[in-house]
Amino acid sequence: MFSKRFALAIGCLAAAGPCAADRLETLIHDTLIVPLVTNTTGGDYEVLVESISLTDVATDISDIVSIHNGRAFSVIANLHWEEQVYDINSTNTLYWEMLINDVVEDQGALDLRASRSLPAQLEAGSATVDNSGKQNIKVKITLDESEQENDRDYESFAAGASFVPLVIVIFFAASTKMVRCSNCHSSLVFAFEIPETHVSILVQHIKVELSLGMGIFAGSCMVAGTLVGGFRTMLDVYILDALADKDHGYVFLFILFMAGLVGLIEKSGGLAGITQALKGYVKTSRSAQGASFFAGIIIFFDDYANTLVAGASMRPLTDACVVSREKLAFIVDATAAPIASIVPISSWVGFEISLIQSELNKILASDPDPRIATTGFAIFLETIKYRYYCIFMLFFMPLLIASGRDFGPMLIAERLTKVYGRTDGGPGGAVSADGQAIKSHNAPKPDTPCKWWNMAFPIVVLVGYIFYLLVWTGKQSGVGGESFIELIEISNAYQALLWGTMAAALTALAFYFIQDKKDGRIIFFNAKGYMNKMQRFFDRNRGRCRRGQDQGMVSMDGEEEEEHAKVLMDYHEAMSSFLIGMEKIFAALVCLTLAWATGAIMQAVGLNRFFGEILTNPALDYRMLPTLTFIIAILIAFSTGTSWGTMTIMFPLVLVPSYTASAGDPTIFYGVTAGILAGAVAGDHASPISDTTILASMASECQILQHVRTQAPYALMVSIWSVLVGTIPSGRGAFANWVSILLGFLMMLFHVVFTSEFAINKTGRYDIFTELYLRCTRDKEFLMKLKEDTILAYETGEPVQLPDADKLIEEEDDGPVKDHTEMKTPDKSGTGGKGSSIASGTFSDEEKVVVHDDKKQDEMDVEKQEQAVVGGVDSAL
Repeated sequence: MFSKRFALAIGCLAAAGPCAADRLETLIHDTLIVPLVTNTTGGDYEVLVESISLTDVATDISDIVSIHNGRAFSVIANLHWEEQVYDINSTNTLYWEMLINDVVEDQGALDLRASRSLPAQLEAGSATVDNSGKQNIKVKITLDESEQENDRDYESFAAGASFVPLVIVIFFAASTKMVRCSNCHSSLVFAFEIPETHVSILVQHIKVELSLGMGIFAGSCMVAGTLVGGFRTMLDVYILDALADKDHGYVFLFILFMAGLVGLIEKSGGLAGITQALKGYVKTSRSAQGASFFAGIIIFFDDYANTLVAGASMRPLTDACVVSREKLAFIVDATAAPIASIVPISSWVGFEISLIQSELNKILASDPDPRIATTGFAIFLETIKYRYYCIFMLFFMPLLIASGRDFGPMLIAERLTKVYGRTDGGPGGAVSADGQAIKSHNAPKPDTPCKWWNMAFPIVVLVGYIFYLLVWTGKQSGVGGESFIELIEISNAYQALLWGTMAAALTALAFYFIQDKKDGRIIFFNAKGYMNKMQRFFDRNRGRCRRGQDQGMVSMDGEEEEEHAKVLMDYHEAMSSFLIGMEKIFAALVCLTLAWATGAIMQAVGLNRFFGEILTNPALDYRMLPTLTFIIAILIAFSTGTSWGTMTIMFPLVLVPSYTASAGDPTIFYGVTAGILAGAVAGDHASPISDTTILASMASECQILQHVRTQAPYALMVSIWSVLVGTIPSGRGAFANWVSILLGFLMMLFHVVFTSEFAINKTGRYDIFTELYLRCTRDKEFLMKLKEDTILAYETGEPVQLPDADKLIEEEDDGPVKDHTEMKTPDKSGTGGKGSSIASGTFSDEEKVVVHDDKKQDEMDVEKQEQAVVGGVDSAL
């Protein structure tokens, strides 16, 4: 029947001649649609308003969940159409109304015949609200005789209120950094607590989880409008979404597997072995820090892998050389993102290029012949020389390390470690729930030889696997013919990291299984031992050996059982050490989850819209765009804790408008692009909720807020000079780019030479900033005592002993002074062994350290320090 009607329609069309085009729609309608619809049960369109979403008009940020007073927003209604019904008598006009609190704000009509398909979305006008509180937004549609509607409640508040969650996070992070005892008359207020091992009356309990949790809760209440609703939203939406995100799941598993691998390496004796192997070459604090920086440069292809591998592998070495955990965390963190973000072969490049290319396509659509490069990768390469923060930071770190100087909180951290000869990382080391230093329960057995290759082999294998998998996943995503660099760009970094880490752990496990230990030696592929084990196994099963006999058991070759070679790590030890390694980073994973949720809540309350409006202001001088872009990127990254999220927010906001405002000026365009990329890294460095900040603290076993306090002044200083000699002159064309880079190097050198100080010096003086602080504060007793101890350490060439360090509180403390057993300090007869930085040159020539030559005592001290590095002996496993 259908084919006959279709043939009739074609015949009528042929007969129509020249009028065919005009009558085609009518003929098909009359011959095909009308008879078909006559037999259907419906008579009207059936359309539903499934949901409502809002888009910020000024910044074009979609799916906003809160409203800022006085800021225009557009309303989008998502429509759902029922199938198979069509009313031949329909007006084909969809009427809509948008109401706020039941007051019509906008209305209009949509002609359905204007498009060949039914609309999935309806732009239901725009509006603003001026009063804070709950706003009910409703969209009502009418089609013929059918009416449908849907509504949603939103909370509105002033734009400045979007800073509230961030302020709460910072407030709680600062207010919970120390706890005052009742008998304490002075406290360290210069961003440091008095170390527990020196002043027992002050105990610090840093609660990062509390500060992040309170920020999430405050933001959730702002979005939900009530305390109860905020509590539910915090758990059901923001924290749960942070856990449910697939990319976050990749990061979780990667971190867990990486921590498990580190646990295997520690149990095998690899961590202690690498320390012993390198102590002949890395004898000083400078060389230990230099080795850590070099490790970060080598692992350039991913910031996560860089942070975890460099931090975990270098920690025993820097501890033995009396380097503070804060300094190690800074070197690890400040190397990872800058190098990964500017090297053309890294997991960052593909993500950065994809964002650039997306906006570049919009530019090319409006200007087919631009003055800028026409590919995302070419633009990426052009922006490298404008990323002043990354370049200056990579200048600053080796200068700082080579000079042995520091300033601000980092100088105090280094001084607290070196003056008192601490080989446990100093007071900034991570602490357990009771405030005590974290002790390892995963140390190698006493009979395990500590060999460097048991760490070097797994790390080399890890790097190789990840690099190979980056290329392999790139091939899976490509179409064929891509170059090596292009394969890295389009690779799936999350998959490569996850698969590579687990593969490395399994490979390391197999590597340990083929090693036997006996009399302090390692025997590879011990065929004789394998045969003896098999024979003893069969003997036991045959009942030839009595159960419970633990001495005198004789093998086929006459050797006693206790003398047989044993596998380096059996299956049960391997599984236990893997799980212990994972257990150690559980608290960091909690912080990481809360950091992700905090970043989401910052966007939910509209902090990104607040900054975005500043950048899109048409009255802004376009020559200031590189500078403002860099600053706003820092603020967003600091607020959200994510550099990649900052890039995702900023590129759509800024790139096309900056191109238009500057009339396609290449320097401005490249400067703006570089400002986003570099500012995201800078803000990430200073943020206490950044994932890389948390990972660097975790890998270095440093307290998170201690890491933030010591690193933030350095990040701020480098950022300031990036603006003064970088983005401002570049945007205004004051001088060539290479001049900016040269000036940046000179400014970094200036700060190292003139505003920094040695940890140990003749007068005990601090850097200029701390000295100014001492002149302005009354609570300076601790810093003055530390200065006196610094002078004493300089004059004697020895670390200050515990009784001297405790004199500060002996007169004030009514009770007995706590026994500081966690302090690893050489006695006065020997200033530490070869593993001690004091005996091996940590005190520079300028510091005039007296080195003692009691070699026998030195060797005894080395053994003690090495035991401290690996956390003691655990014979339970």
